[in-house]
Amino acid sequence: MLKIKISGIKRYEDVTLVNGICPDYAGFVFYEGEHRITANIASHLVFDLRPEIDTIGMFKNQSASEITSLLSAGIIDMVELCGDESEEFIENLKLRAEAKIIKRFSLKTPADLLRINESRCDYISLTVTDYMENSDISKNVTKPVFLRGRGEAVSFADSVKKAEVFAVDSAHMLDSDGFISPASALKMCARIRSNI
Repeated sequence: MLKIKISGIKRYEDVTLVNGICPDYAGFVFYEGEHRITANIASHLVFDLRPEIDTIGMFKNQSASEITSLLSAGIIDMVELCGDESEEFIENLKLRAEAKIIKRFSLKTPADLLRINESRCDYISLTVTDYMENSDISKNVTKPVFLRGRGEAVSFADSVKKAEVFAVDSAHMLDSDGFISPASALKMCARIRSNI
């Protein structure tokens, strides 16, 4: 069954919305940008999140110790690497923590496909554009795919029908003034679930 991830949780209103929708994953952004959240705030929000929703910490070129401290504290269940982290970094992180790792990739060439399939990560994250526009390559990806969307929620949900992926990720698609838009989140999840 197709999994759903809603990213960019940073306020109690977001937790209430996510608890109502009950996606499989909730993404917390720990790297610089408008969606960034501190470990302290995330720890309070996670406490109020439904226990069946797995939490994913999103990082960009941050230290392994920063990541493992959030895993050890029980703030996050999984890790998403969004920067230029090397395979050596992924291997080191796997030795330090027993957590599933998602790695963001670009998929435009056969060389990209080779890097993806040889990666030590457990899952990969691709944009819907990369996945759909390069379908001759993407059909050969051997790892479970989180498909990231941007733009309008309904058109993204409709694109998912054409893809054989593990999960969909709202990424920053649901923004309204830097926050998750309840209307867009509800529309996207309803449309995706109706397509399953």
